[in-house]
Amino acid sequence: MAMHLNLRSYPTIGTSRGTIEKAVHNELLPTLQSQSGFEAYFAFWDQAGAGVSVSLFADVEAAHLSTDAVRRWLASHLDFFPARGEEFSGECFMHEEAPRRATDAADPPYLLIRVLSGVPGTQDTRAFVEQRTLPLIARSPGFQAVWMARSDREAGDALVTTLFDGPSEAMACHGLAVRLLHEGLPAVSVTKVMHGRAVIACLGAA
Repeated sequence: MAMHLNLRSYPTIGTSRGTIEKAVHNELLPTLQSQSGFEAYFAFWDQAGAGVSVSLFADVEAAHLSTDAVRRWLASHLDFFPARGEEFSGECFMHEEAPRRATDAADPPYLLIRVLSGVPGTQDTRAFVEQRTLPLIARSPGFQAVWMARSDREAGDALVTTLFDGPSEAMACHGLAVRLLHEGLPAVSVTKVMHGRAVIACLGAA
């Protein structure tokens, strides 16, 4: 089965970032890690101050179980996020990770996420992404990982989650990737961009 990705974004917070981070680290993350199929979890505060999390699981069943766990956790902390959040879930149709280096643990990764709409579900689209977009991202300076997923709910919606050493590398690659997207898939729109340094970064057992 293919890896599955969940994204959650909460535009406003009702308490301090430190309080939320501590609760995620001490309560939510251990629950997710204990699940069969856990692959990775990242959380960051984006450029607008929203709380954003990305979690990856080995299959759709594990991803759905994690959603139930997150919603129970949220229900026990209603003051954390007073406004309704946004959710995305979908199967990863493409991903790549750089070989791990001894220096990787020096700083948490910098995440940049593109939300796309109007993505054709064709073999030509997959070929373009596989032959043009993925190599551009994976060969960019500071590249750590990329996961591309299609929405389970909205046909044509997709998500590109990239991890880099720092913001300058992430933004440079983003500019090139968007330019390539406009050239090769002009009907696709970038509807949202979120980026920030991870405050929680956890990988499952290798």
